[in-house]
Amino acid sequence: MNGLYLLVCFIGGAALAFQASVNSEVGRRIGTLEVACLAYGVGTLALAAAVYFGGQGNFAALLTLPKWKWFAGLLGATYIFIIVLSVPKIGVAPAIIATIAGQLFLSTVIDHFGLFGNALTPVNGSRIVALGLMLLATYLFYKD
Repeated sequence: MNGLYLLVCFIGGAALAFQASVNSEVGRRIGTLEVACLAYGVGTLALAAAVYFGGQGNFAALLTLPKWKWFAGLLGATYIFIIVLSVPKIGVAPAIIATIAGQLFLSTVIDHFGLFGNALTPVNGSRIVALGLMLLATYLFYKD
């Protein structure tokens, strides 16, 4: 079953590369902030429809969360803005691999300390090597 989740994540990553490329082109036509707003707006409408027709969660539970957690959505909007800004300058592949390297670094720190209620997964030698290889891959994708 974990293999299925890895496949779904792989497909999601491919979708992000596609989104970055399309948003970059649209951003050149309508503006960087404007395309970020468009992407988030369309995504919000799609998610609102999904929640309306199939959601089974509990929005009232939002009131029980620490207020700073409400701003996590700003991180996604910031990501879209940064990608739209960066892709025309450095290309899709370098922008995406730098994004993945940043995600891998911070997720390793989160796992190591068990932050935000996540399981504690200590850093080990293979994870350090993987981080180093990711940084090398980032450099190799960008250097040309």
